[in-house]
Amino acid sequence: MEGDAQFPSWLSLLTNLVKITIGSSNFKHLPSFAQLPCLKELSIADCTEVEYMDDNSPKGSQGEPQSFFPSLKHLWLYNCRNMKSWWRRTKPIDDDSNKDDTTVMGTTTMAFPCLSSLFIQDCPLTSMPLYPSLDDNLQLRNTSSRPLKQTMKMNTTSTTPSSLTSSLPLSKLKIFYVDNIEGLDTHMAYECLQHLTGLKTLEIRDCKEVDLESLQWEPIKNLSELLIGNIPQLVSLPRGLQHLVQLKTLKIRECNGLRSLFPVFQHLTFLEKFEVSNCKELELSAAGIQIFQDHTSLCSLSLENIPKCRHLPEWLQHLTNLQKLYLIDLPNLTSLPDEMRCLTNLESLYIERVSQLEARCRKDMADWHTIAHIPNIIINGLYQATLLDAWKSSGFCD
Repeated sequence: MEGDAQFPSWLSLLTNLVKITIGSSNFKHLPSFAQLPCLKELSIADCTEVEYMDDNSPKGSQGEPQSFFPSLKHLWLYNCRNMKSWWRRTKPIDDDSNKDDTTVMGTTTMAFPCLSSLFIQDCPLTSMPLYPSLDDNLQLRNTSSRPLKQTMKMNTTSTTPSSLTSSLPLSKLKIFYVDNIEGLDTHMAYECLQHLTGLKTLEIRDCKEVDLESLQWEPIKNLSELLIGNIPQLVSLPRGLQHLVQLKTLKIRECNGLRSLFPVFQHLTFLEKFEVSNCKELELSAAGIQIFQDHTSLCSLSLENIPKCRHLPEWLQHLTNLQKLYLIDLPNLTSLPDEMRCLTNLESLYIERVSQLEARCRKDMADWHTIAHIPNIIINGLYQATLLDAWKSSGFCD
């Protein structure tokens, strides 16, 4: 649509609308959808001219609390780079202010009553309705931390001490992704974790002001999946991860300050899947550390782009339940250890872009005897015949 596009006036009459999707338009502002009684899903994407969502002030668009987006469950806001406020503002908000600013434009009284999932990416929103009821998914990427901070401060004065924990905003949230959030520092991240007691999945990326070692991890002890990406301050795994007794999946990516996984890694005995990639200073060796009993739960291990990996770590032989091993883009890995034969449950070995290893791991070559027992060996996408295949072809496995 060309120019300053306008929505038709009759749109508000479509009271049975359940889903609205608006994308790649030149709209500078949008009509208020707040009063549509049946609207459950709202998606705004690639509307780079949009400056605000609602022409009214917060108080003016609110009406009765139960009439403000009464059915909205899922909200997506993507690539709306000029949208700094949900409402048309009479004065700008100072994005660099250190003030808490929980009363800007009356936003403390404005909240989505039943929102379950919220996705905001590449939208510099500093003022919007709050979202304490989220119980499924919150993803914030390249946006402001201010609405999140305001939401976490929504404790009501009428809440009794006995019910305080269950009433904390975001306490029922299951999935939380945070990536390059303006204003997110260690203190705010610490407070955030105190609220997320029901969290199952956490992904934290590109948060240069957050010191993971200083966080208190006990409140999210039920976490089952954690991804840490591009955290420059991370030198070793945070000691608090030892409290995550339900953690099944751990992924570490682009942490170039990371030097060691230990001593914390040895205590993550419930871990089933571990991936580490693009960590230039990481040493995988755990020399002098007694780790890994044979009952370890780890069944999938992926090592990618770790320049200091010149040989596989000695603790690999203790991963007796390991089923999948991925070795990807390891330029200095030259051979496989004899201890690979201890991995009797290993079902698949994937080798990609490991030039010094590729020839050695082909049939009848130098390292073949260490991996011939593995049923599936894939080198640069090509399947390699193993001893098991020879037995099958000879009829011994019939």
